[in-house]
Amino acid sequence: MLAGALAATGALGAAAPSPASPAAIRDGHARFEVLTPTLIRLEYAADGRFEDRPTLIAMNRGLRTTRFTTRIVRGIRVIRTSKLVLRYRVGSGYFRRGNLLILVKVAGRLVSAHPRFTGPPGPPPPPPNPPAELSGGWSRGLDDQTGPIPLHDGLLSRDGWYLLDDSRGVVLTHTARGFAVRPKRSAKAYQDGYVFGYGHDYRRGLRDLRGLTGAAPLLPRRAFGNWYSRYWPFSAADLEALIRRAHAERVPLDVLGIDTDFKAPVATFAAVADTVLGIPPTYPYAWNGWNWNTDLFSHPAAFVAWLHSQGVAVDLNVHPSIGSRDPHWAATQQRSGGLIAGSTSCNYFMADQQQCGVFDWTNPRHDAAYFALHSPFEREGVDFWWLDWCCDESRARAPGLTEDTWINHLYAAHNRARGSRWPSFARMGASYWSYFGPQEPGAFAEHRQTLHFTGDADATWQMLDFESRFTASEGNIGLPYVSHDIGSFKGKHLADDMYVRWVQFGAFQPINRLHSNHGDRLPWEYSGKARRVAASFLRLRESLGPYLYTLARSAHDSGAPIARGMYLRWPERNEAYRYDREYMLGDQLLVAPVAAPGDPGQKTVWFPPGTWVDFFTGKRYRGPRVVKLKVPLERMPVFARAGGIVPSQRFGPHEPVRPPDPLILTVWGGGNGRFRLYEDGGDGLRYLKHSFAFTRIAHSDRGRNGTVVTIGPGRGSFPGRRKRRRWELRLIGVRRPDTVTVDGQALRHLAAGVARGWRYDARRRTIVIATGRLSASRAVKISAR
Repeated sequence: MLAGALAATGALGAAAPSPASPAAIRDGHARFEVLTPTLIRLEYAADGRFEDRPTLIAMNRGLRTTRFTTRIVRGIRVIRTSKLVLRYRVGSGYFRRGNLLILVKVAGRLVSAHPRFTGPPGPPPPPPNPPAELSGGWSRGLDDQTGPIPLHDGLLSRDGWYLLDDSRGVVLTHTARGFAVRPKRSAKAYQDGYVFGYGHDYRRGLRDLRGLTGAAPLLPRRAFGNWYSRYWPFSAADLEALIRRAHAERVPLDVLGIDTDFKAPVATFAAVADTVLGIPPTYPYAWNGWNWNTDLFSHPAAFVAWLHSQGVAVDLNVHPSIGSRDPHWAATQQRSGGLIAGSTSCNYFMADQQQCGVFDWTNPRHDAAYFALHSPFEREGVDFWWLDWCCDESRARAPGLTEDTWINHLYAAHNRARGSRWPSFARMGASYWSYFGPQEPGAFAEHRQTLHFTGDADATWQMLDFESRFTASEGNIGLPYVSHDIGSFKGKHLADDMYVRWVQFGAFQPINRLHSNHGDRLPWEYSGKARRVAASFLRLRESLGPYLYTLARSAHDSGAPIARGMYLRWPERNEAYRYDREYMLGDQLLVAPVAAPGDPGQKTVWFPPGTWVDFFTGKRYRGPRVVKLKVPLERMPVFARAGGIVPSQRFGPHEPVRPPDPLILTVWGGGNGRFRLYEDGGDGLRYLKHSFAFTRIAHSDRGRNGTVVTIGPGRGSFPGRRKRRRWELRLIGVRRPDTVTVDGQALRHLAAGVARGWRYDARRRTIVIATGRLSASRAVKISAR
């Protein structure tokens, strides 16, 4: 009967304007909310108690401007948008295959979707959707892994739809606890979910997710430079010398992570170190302390202030527990109303016999006591926190609550309250207790609060290869910021080729964070070619700051990730799914990291339709085609789209405080292109209040008639915005021009020490144009003919 009635509804078409009634449609105990043309909420409540409060996932259901029609046809409720048709048998109870059908347009054909709710916890239920052909989306982390691991489903499926089941998700409240558990009801008595029917418009699906669950934060500008940390007992003098060495080596550094050994060791450590951990008793091991080791950092505030004067942000590694010999123990016990006693495992990681106290993050008093431990460090200038919840027994247990998601939510809220952009820097989506099992769907909210720390992976080529897929896969839950241990956590001194290839990979990732367990990750810890090449890629990474920062703003606005699976742009191409060890970095660059030994190393690259230009050599490839490349160690398979535009900046020891001047625009000939440059003050929350500027850049390739690049005018304002700026254009893959003009005025050939002019490099087929200083509020037209 349902299938027969379906035929009477006709094909998908333009939806008529919705009636005057609101977008919530109720049919007895069922309720439907049309949120966008491709997103509908399904809610069934046998007791008539529907939920209108936000949940940890669904922050915003106020997307109610969508046009739709609804009517009843032979006992079937039919809801039609411009993209979907939903059919539900009126009065037939909870949602199931026999009474609910949704038609989705996928690649020009209609697909029948039968959303399946998972039911209460217990034995593993059948999957809520057909198998996702994108091979999953996320994992809590990569700790102790040597290669590929299974991933949990993301939002995106080649089937064109996904059901996000939020039936058990906790409700956010204004109470001290911050959330409420939903009433206990069976899967046949209550269901609450969201059907995303994006077809193969995957970016629309991610935009819907962003609209429903909230926007990703915009990280501080310096986050897109180079990070360094090491599990090692550094002193302030050691780290100051390291920063100075980086400057001398022309290696930019922007974020310094200080691992657990900054903490004061307990007094009894020397007596137990040999027997408990098998390490020398003089080693300043500390796990969960909340005090600086003053033997290493005699004046912490002055040290942090010095780092800031060098343009370096600092984060501290914390493990969420506290020992009974910690000076803050008594105050923490009093604030919390009494901590939970940890087990032998918790005591082991403290390396002595003191009592271990852990936190219940669902208890407001425990939360207050926990964050009070952070406050002294924040007053000393520490920028953000690296939550290393790998072993301690703190918890956030409640039905419908994802533990990682909740503590990350608390960290993000804590940072916002002190005016910081930094989100939680942590693992995500599950918990220490259920590492590989998604007990609740919290991962779908992590993009708005978490910079994903993927944990302690092994140093293998297989792991490097998998990480090149993993970051883009996590974009399938809208997560823009994924941070791997570049070089791995466990490798000590890597083979030269492995070290360089991992650094190259990091240079074209959303976050580039060199980290290890007592290992070598800095270029000067290697020699010869490895040293030179690694340093050059760290400089290249720093130069890409304007491009990466703009991509981060795009992630905030649209939900599109920074590292994008090829299928986001070419969903109908099978190769876009098959060649999942390459990705787009934004819309301009194709990145295919080498993850195999040798110099040259080998990489098989699928080139999508169009012309692609080697970022390093200028060689052109016409797609679609598959090419096996031999890549020298000093190069990496990175390709610009013909017509592409990438903004960059000149070398500096760290990300600039103000927008760079000059700003470099690299433009690849052979096609047309456009780019919308984003800039703001670089830190703080003023960007949420329209304190920013965009500048449109367009490139027109006119063949024998030359090339025209139009810049601006800039729109918007923020403190520190440059009213006048210099532009440097690098037009690659073009013939030598006869004339170059800026706003119709001819330029002379560029001579040494001259700020305005042009020159041509015949070997590289590149025109370099320096405009001199121009008004940022007026459009400028640059022509090379």
